[in-house]
Amino acid sequence: MKVKSLHYSKVGNAQIISGRLGEIYKCVSDQIPPAYPCESEKIVFIGIETSKKIDRPVVDFCKTLTPARAQNVAFYIIGGSDTSGLDPVKQAIQANGVNVAGDTLVIPVKSGLFKKGRISDSDVETAVKWAADITDHKLK
Repeated sequence: MKVKSLHYSKVGNAQIISGRLGEIYKCVSDQIPPAYPCESEKIVFIGIETSKKIDRPVVDFCKTLTPARAQNVAFYIIGGSDTSGLDPVKQAIQANGVNVAGDTLVIPVKSGLFKKGRISDSDVETAVKWAADITDHKLK
C-alpha cells in the first residue's frame, strides 16, 4: 500500500508521530509542503499542531490533492479539541474527489507558561493504533 506521512510541526510533536508512521509503513515522512508531491498514494496521513486556525501552507497543500495524487487523507491534530478549523480543508479535499478517511484523531497536549507541551509515548501509540485502524479496516 502506498502511504505518505506528512506533518506541519512548529514544536516537533507532529513530526514525531509522522516519523513513527513512516517507520511502520516504510514510507516517506516529510514536512508540508513536501519535497516531492504525492503521486498515486492510497493514503496520506497529515499531522497538524493546531486546531483553531489551520496554517496557510497546510491549506494550500491540501487544495492541490486530487485522486491522482491521493485516494484518502487522514488527519491528526495535536493540541486543542476543537477540530472545526479543519472543516474547510476537509471540504476542499472532498470537493476535489479525495476521501477523508476515518475520524480526525485529537491528541491533547498541555503546555506550561514558559514551554510547549510534549507528546508522550502513549500518545504516539494512540496515533499508531488510529492509523492501523484506518489502513487495516477501512481501506482494504
